Amino acid sequence: MPTRPPPSPHLRLSLAAIVAVGLLGVAWGALARPPRVVPLGARGRPGALVAIHDPGGHALDAFHAALNRAERRKGQVRIAFYGASHTAADLWTGELRRLLQDRVGDAGHGFVFPARWNVGYRHQDLLVDASSGWHVDRHRSSGAQVSDLGVAGLSMSSSDPNEYAVLRTTRESPYGALASRITLWFRTDPAGGDLTVDIDGKATTVATKAAEAGVRSRVWNVRDEAHTVRFSPVGNGAVTVFGVALDRAAPGAVVDQLGIPGMRADIVLHWNELIWQQMLRDRAPDLVVLAYGTNDVGDVDEPPEVYAATWRQVLSRVRAAVPGASCLIVGPTDRLGKDADGNRRTMPHTPSVIATQRQVAAELGCGHWDAQATMGGPGAMLDWQRAGLAAGDDVHLKREGYGWLAELLAYALLREPGGAQPQAFGSRRDTASRGTVP
Repeated sequence: MPTRPPPSPHLRLSLAAIVAVGLLGVAWGALARPPRVVPLGARGRPGALVAIHDPGGHALDAFHAALNRAERRKGQVRIAFYGASHTAADLWTGELRRLLQDRVGDAGHGFVFPARWNVGYRHQDLLVDASSGWHVDRHRSSGAQVSDLGVAGLSMSSSDPNEYAVLRTTRESPYGALASRITLWFRTDPAGGDLTVDIDGKATTVATKAAEAGVRSRVWNVRDEAHTVRFSPVGNGAVTVFGVALDRAAPGAVVDQLGIPGMRADIVLHWNELIWQQMLRDRAPDLVVLAYGTNDVGDVDEPPEVYAATWRQVLSRVRAAVPGASCLIVGPTDRLGKDADGNRRTMPHTPSVIATQRQVAAELGCGHWDAQATMGGPGAMLDWQRAGLAAGDDVHLKREGYGWLAELLAYALLREPGGAQPQAFGSRRDTASRGTVP
């Protein structure tokens, strides 16, 4: 019988603390505060253990089935994680990736948009670099416009052979160090040019010219080791890249970070559905996470019924694309604004946003995780700032805060409905002498 790894000090919730507190559901109410969590150790952290709201009890069945296979080393568990600025820096998703890979194995870093197009965009445990001349396209405004964008809602184009993009598996971290399958997605076009793809010094020419516009992928099966991928336009026409994935043919977890700062869930409705759908199916997620709401709490003029209708459209599109996958809405974190007297308080529209999300999630058979309640309820941002976990802008968290939020989400995800509480994670970082950021 395999031995269980020792509990990780990285997950500072001791098993004794978890048993004592329990994963208690939150009685719904605008001002409800679930039990505080103060983990054992020298430095307590604010927060609460909040279960995923799933009235039917089956919203995460596909995810838990895949997770169980991965735990038995019989398959992979794959997550597509959408969101706004909380997600785009890969601090929250990156830590979740590490935690799941500690538990069930490393199946690769997953999907990457290989351009630093935004100051807040990055990937943890992977080197991403690109020249500055790429034209990065994304949907920026409201309205009926639909753009030919990929699974992450982004594309990068150029015809200049001097432009380049580079991905490199990390040499400094025990995570993100290996890949055995490299996939490139690109736009086909009657006027498309060629792309040079260099993997570890071996170059391949990929033609993007085709009779019709669309999306196509190219896959390279390589040795399961460290790799450097570099691509550039040949110069005989424009090329458009939607993204690259670095995966492994091994049991374990993959978390695709698919965040764009400033976005709301309706952004999905402005992407070419056929291209997005094909790429999402290629990624074959067992769980699609939609972490939106922190921006929505500022939309005080949007009626709840309009907000609900948007979420129904978004979830229906996800269901149509990957009908066998589980889905989860992650609600807004606590966000502060100033009241009439100048006092910093939770944005007043927050309860309506959370209630609407929860209602629609239940209608469509998805789970809902209340991130604000997990932080500790209304006003918890102040507690997180005092603990050094949140930024001073009253919206975002610090690196340590996103890591802690990832731990709390991991415990919610790993607890099956009616099942036992998850065991603590072991961590490769406990014994690794290397750093954790490339």
